[in-house]
Amino acid sequence: MDNNVIRIVSYYCLLLSLFVSIPRTLISQTLQDEDLVVIAVLDILPRNVSADEAAVMTELVRHKLLKTGVYKLVEKQRLKDVVAEQTFQQLGLTQEALAVQLGQLLNVEKVFLGTLGMIDDRRFFALRIVNVETGQVEASAMERGFTVKEFDQVVISAVRVLRNLPPLERSVTAWDAGSTKSERYLIVYAGPNVGNIKEFHAESIFRSGPNAPEPIWQSYAPEAKSKYSFPGFGLKFGTWKRWYGGDFQISILSHHVPPQTIPYDNEGFIFIPDSTIIPEGGVYFPVKISELTIPNNFLKMFSLGFGGIFYVHMPFNTFLPYAGIGISLLMNKATSDYPGPGSHALQIDGDPLNSTSLGWALHLPIGAKLKISNNKLLFMEFRFSRHYFSYVSSSGFQREKDKFILETFQFLIGTGWIFR
Repeated sequence: MDNNVIRIVSYYCLLLSLFVSIPRTLISQTLQDEDLVVIAVLDILPRNVSADEAAVMTELVRHKLLKTGVYKLVEKQRLKDVVAEQTFQQLGLTQEALAVQLGQLLNVEKVFLGTLGMIDDRRFFALRIVNVETGQVEASAMERGFTVKEFDQVVISAVRVLRNLPPLERSVTAWDAGSTKSERYLIVYAGPNVGNIKEFHAESIFRSGPNAPEPIWQSYAPEAKSKYSFPGFGLKFGTWKRWYGGDFQISILSHHVPPQTIPYDNEGFIFIPDSTIIPEGGVYFPVKISELTIPNNFLKMFSLGFGGIFYVHMPFNTFLPYAGIGISLLMNKATSDYPGPGSHALQIDGDPLNSTSLGWALHLPIGAKLKISNNKLLFMEFRFSRHYFSYVSSSGFQREKDKFILETFQFLIGTGWIFR
């Protein structure tokens, strides 16, 4: 008897729970639908863009608003029917006023409207919410500088702003090799380098004496090692378009000669202008040197360059490798605690070397730019350069003319900013 009572009570409890849960589910669903804000999304207006782009943007806006779960959209066909039945060509009415009229006819609470346009090769997208009851714009969002591939992210970001949420951080835009638009950039860079002095040649200014009309003496060194005094650094202002680009750069490079022994071919005469030995005016001593030992910092070189480089690119998504060629005008300075290199080799005393002159440089860079955001990039480059020096050193009878090439291999890294 007790078991039967327990069974009957259990059955009634089960039936009661079923009858209670089903209505609650239906009521909950009904309340959720009633809480949704009924909206209409007008066609996005195109400004200097194609109608197809604007149509795609309209569909994306409808889709993203529906996915939020807080809006209920008027069917697109119903919106078209109302527009077709009415005349919305009144002069002087703003887009917001027309939105209010449509909203009243559609019996919606809010209307979304926007514009997709292009100014100076940069797209912009404006999206607004108009309250049909008050006729006021409740909120607006603006996105600038994006590509067609970023439409989806742009709409998501705009919708989040309208809902008072933080905007979506757009993914990094790829380098678009097929684009006709250009991107300008500024890069700051620095890096170490190694170098050598090549084809050093020195000769006496004077051409009288036993070798006339040739210089009194001449010397030549095929190569000498040099080291950077501080890392090279510089600025690059450039632009990129399709498969090519170019930039204007300001660079600084400084080297010195470490102690070493080098092959040194010197032939000619030493001229001693001592009237006490020969009243007629001096004496010439023949000299020949085949090797030269030079002290630390025997020669210090500094170059300030202004020039340009032309590049050819191979775009791979956000990675942009390149190769280029360039030329710079140099302001060169050569200093030493000794007189001119040739005079020092001949052990002729004189004033310390301190010469400033103009020169030029040839650059062959290979490197890559890497986008880390839509307006920032990283930069890495290997650069082979030849800096040409030519100057007159010392004074008096030991004056000489020197010229050489400072050949460097530079490894440069830096960061930059992109301006569209």
